[in-house]
Amino acid sequence: MFVERLQSVATTQSGAAERRRVIDRTAQFGIVVRRDTAIVTADSIAVVETADGMSRRVNVDAVIGGRWALKIDSTGRPAAVDWPFVPQDIADVDDVGTAMDDFFPLPPPVSPVGRSVTVAGVKWLRLSDSAGHSRFRWSANRDVGTTTVGDSVPVRSTGKAIEDGDLVWDPGRGPLGWKRHIETDMTSRFAGRTVHALVDQRSTVRRLP
Repeated sequence: MFVERLQSVATTQSGAAERRRVIDRTAQFGIVVRRDTAIVTADSIAVVETADGMSRRVNVDAVIGGRWALKIDSTGRPAAVDWPFVPQDIADVDDVGTAMDDFFPLPPPVSPVGRSVTVAGVKWLRLSDSAGHSRFRWSANRDVGTTTVGDSVPVRSTGKAIEDGDLVWDPGRGPLGWKRHIETDMTSRFAGRTVHALVDQRSTVRRLP
């Protein structure tokens, strides 16, 4: 079982108007591995939204008990192939269904202490071991671009995502805990308007015994 604590702070600006929204999520995810597939369940989830000076607890009961299926490839990397249904009123606040899209960090299989290696655009640095566990630090810079259609109006978004994190890894069990920080800077254009959004997301995950 993994316990996640995540905070996402989104600041959007359109013209002179600025809005700040904070999402706090605490969740417990159970996991069972069957051959080349990991089944993940949302055992408990709590989501709090703070916007315009007001906080409210979001009712996410419809998602609790939801299941993801993660296919594990030959390198041990899991990729989501099935997701739980998330009602639109929950997804509009926090799309919990995407929680497993990039949940588990996977360090390179061989990396001497003090040496760094880049895999799939992610730079991994092997730190000194601690209590018999391997420790890593990772970082990545990515260009982000999406085009969506809402109410027949195309919305084009471009920007950059900067990510870094720290991982404790048990060679026999896999990830024991990690911290991740992602800062995404996006500009969206639609119907002659421009919206700038900066999202700062910080998460901490630990594996229960």
